[in-house]
Amino acid sequence: MQNDAIDNLLISISRFVAVDSAGVAITEIDLREGGILIGGGNIGKTSLLNAIRLFLLPEENFKNSKKKFGFADKEGKFYSDDESFEHYFPSNSSFLILECDNYLGGPLPHCQILYRGSAEKLDYRRMFTSLRYGQIRHLFWNDNSGDDGIGGRVDGLSPAKVQAFLKREDKYFKTLMRATAIKEVIYANQLLDIDAMRFCLFPLKETDDANVGAFRALVRLLFDMKTGSDTVRLAVANIIESQKKERKDTLNFDIDAFIEHNNNLSRSERLLKHIHSLKPNFDKLVASYESLILNKSAEDDLMQYAMMLQDRISKEHADLGIEDTLRQSIEGRVKTLNHDILQIQKKQQELHGSRNQLERLQKQLDDKLQKTQLVINQYNESETIEFIIAGHREHLADKQQELEFKQDVQKRQDELSNLNKEITQLKEQELRYQTSIDNQQYKLFNQLAESVWLKFAAINIEVAEANPNRELIPSEVEKITAFTDLMVSHQDGFDLFGVKLNAITVDQRESDQIRLNKVREQLQIKQRQANNIIAIDKESRIEQIRTISTLTTEIKRTEAEIELLMTFTSCRQQLKEVCSELEILENKQQKLIQQQQSQQQVVNEEKQKLALQQEKVMQLNLHFSQLKEYQSSAHSLLEAHNLPTRNFSVMPNLTLALTEEVLLKYSDNLRKKYASRTAVTEKIHDFVREQVLENDDKIMHSFVADDVLAHAFGQLQSRYQGLDDEFDILRKHFIEHKHSIHSIINELKNNREMVRQFEQSINRAFSGVSINDLIQVEASIKVEPRFNDLVAEIEHLDAHSDQKASEQFIERLKAFSQKFFPDGKAALLTMEQIVSGVAYRVKKQGQNGWESKSQSTSTIMLINLKLVEILLGRLRNSACTTHFPLIIDEGASVDSSQFDWLLPNLKQAGFRVLSASTNSASSEIIFKFGQHFRLDAMRTATPYHPARTIAFTGMPDCFYSKGSLLDREQLDMFGETDE
Repeated sequence: MQNDAIDNLLISISRFVAVDSAGVAITEIDLREGGILIGGGNIGKTSLLNAIRLFLLPEENFKNSKKKFGFADKEGKFYSDDESFEHYFPSNSSFLILECDNYLGGPLPHCQILYRGSAEKLDYRRMFTSLRYGQIRHLFWNDNSGDDGIGGRVDGLSPAKVQAFLKREDKYFKTLMRATAIKEVIYANQLLDIDAMRFCLFPLKETDDANVGAFRALVRLLFDMKTGSDTVRLAVANIIESQKKERKDTLNFDIDAFIEHNNNLSRSERLLKHIHSLKPNFDKLVASYESLILNKSAEDDLMQYAMMLQDRISKEHADLGIEDTLRQSIEGRVKTLNHDILQIQKKQQELHGSRNQLERLQKQLDDKLQKTQLVINQYNESETIEFIIAGHREHLADKQQELEFKQDVQKRQDELSNLNKEITQLKEQELRYQTSIDNQQYKLFNQLAESVWLKFAAINIEVAEANPNRELIPSEVEKITAFTDLMVSHQDGFDLFGVKLNAITVDQRESDQIRLNKVREQLQIKQRQANNIIAIDKESRIEQIRTISTLTTEIKRTEAEIELLMTFTSCRQQLKEVCSELEILENKQQKLIQQQQSQQQVVNEEKQKLALQQEKVMQLNLHFSQLKEYQSSAHSLLEAHNLPTRNFSVMPNLTLALTEEVLLKYSDNLRKKYASRTAVTEKIHDFVREQVLENDDKIMHSFVADDVLAHAFGQLQSRYQGLDDEFDILRKHFIEHKHSIHSIINELKNNREMVRQFEQSINRAFSGVSINDLIQVEASIKVEPRFNDLVAEIEHLDAHSDQKASEQFIERLKAFSQKFFPDGKAALLTMEQIVSGVAYRVKKQGQNGWESKSQSTSTIMLINLKLVEILLGRLRNSACTTHFPLIIDEGASVDSSQFDWLLPNLKQAGFRVLSASTNSASSEIIFKFGQHFRLDAMRTATPYHPARTIAFTGMPDCFYSKGSLLDREQLDMFGETDE
């Protein structure tokens, strides 16, 4: 140790002790000459060295330990807050102790003691004592525990026990919990105040947050010299950051707010331009809104139409009922009349049927009479029917007799005999009649009075026509007369003893000549018959057959004629009756026709009335149906638009025309209104979606109230009317915004200049420095590209124009903000964000130019160590000197040739190099470190916890002894002191 330590105001960290912590029962490490910790894998060598950070930093707990301490495993994975807390302070007997030789705070070393606080808060606490570690060691370790001489735990060890002892034994003892108080103690810089400097570990020039942050980064670097880590960059950034306050150019502005304001202005500009581009849509909205206003009463008009239509339908329904009742009455009369006509027609049909029967009968009778008349016409008119019938019967008898004669010989003979007899009789009659003709004066007709003769003739005409061929004697005449006097005359004849006798007129009497003629005819007939019978016998068989056929035909004809003649009178009478009936039927038919015609005329008149009434009802029905259709259409329209369909709350209009044209007009008006309303709503929604109008709870509904629509339209109308004024205001805002950009530009440039100046100062410090085989080293502080791009873009920015900032500038600023302020919140822009790394270029001995290939890991580490020396010197109070531990983890992996330069140079710079390695470390490396600590060489039998048994309490192993020399130098410097 140099004797001018007081002049240099030396502060040196001399010892580190871990009790029941970091995997050990106790470890006591002398830090004054550095050294290498050797032991098995995963026994806690590195974590013991890293624990020194807890003393150097003014922290209170392990929350966010990754950022505060950076404890990590070999793979670079950071330990969690809980893991770090439980590793260093697993129990109430866990303590970490740091002994420091602080010649500014007193002649003896002081100790800083860390112990477990609240596990819930993950905090640890600090005690400061002016006592040496040797004076308090017995509180933590009992050398007499156990039989192996290693020692063991102190029963009842606790923070309270330690505090009680220190309070009693050390008047300068204090406990600190707040970070601010801790910072003021361990970073004290009041060099003339012994009390203030008593427990100082590193005297900062300033104890503000910036310098503390810079020192924090350097502590990270002292304990993490891996070339791939980020600690060098963070250290450089924090050093630059610490200078801002001195230069009064701290970059303290809200970039996100600036970008947001610019975005707001840009959005406003886009919005105004967008609003202006939507002017045609607004014009359409105006047209739709005017149509909406024009048809605002469409619902009332339609409801009024429906109400009046309902009244009209009710009235016309009543009228239609009356007229339809009248139609039904007329229709009933027509049906009755048609029924009567139908009955008449039925009667006519019945009469027609009867007439047809009578006409058929008439025709049959007429045919019979005509046939009979033909037969009669063959006779004289004077001959009676009876005579003709008798003649036909005689002829029939003759023919029948002749046929019999033809067929029967015996009958022929009998008949011939009878004929001969009859011929004889007829001849006698012929003679008698001839005689009577010759003696006409003797006829009774001529001898009797006519009246007597007529009566006598009524009794028997034959007797009355007798001729006695003599003159009657008077008595005969008298008798005849007396007899006829017995007969009583009446209108149609005579009555004799109740017997009715028909009168015979003179005209009806036959003369003898007639009788003679008749007899002669009979005689001829009989003779002819006799001749015929005689001729039959003379005929051949064929002639007989032919004659028989002829006779048969003649018989049938004669029989038919006889039948006709016999029915002639009855037929004539029946024909007369039929004709009479036909006449009666014709009269009835005529009456029925007249009756039908009369009825038909009435029916026609009623039908005309019915047709007119039906036409009237039909027209009423048609009009009523039209009204119902109008009502249905109106009803559908009302329902479709959720309007009432009854109990209308509108005033009546008696002059309203209830026509289809009016309904179509009102329907079209309603359609136009709803179409206009829909168009207005959609366009207003479009304006809301286009962010021209502000959204609220009412305006974006599918149905928007009229007052909301009117309000929204009024807002749009006002907006478009004031659009030019808004453009003018926006241009003024652009000018004001550019003025704010101007100050920001200067601050960004100043920060870039600060980096450049710091780089120059580092390189000035590197000037003339030789590191191993390097004769020249230059550092290049790299700046985050987005910050660099932004500063470059600033050169193209016209801060005095009335236009908005360029998109390129804003994009650079956005990229810068997203990188530096990812949370989007206003914050300080720190150099930790700006500085992206530190690179070196070197010249080696014997070379004129810069080395082109990349440097080895060891070389970069050497340069970093030199950089740390420079940076610590800038933070440290220039009047002080410090001896600080510097950790090179896994030192055995470093090129051994580098240690020949590294260790002496770092020692000269005030660093005590510490490293850790496994038992496989080479003896060469151990030799170059000078001393080493074999941590796991001993294990106590009485640990605080069975999992933590390592106990290292001795001095380091050395190839040459120096530990006692250090102690003597310290005693020689300050002399003996009273404890």
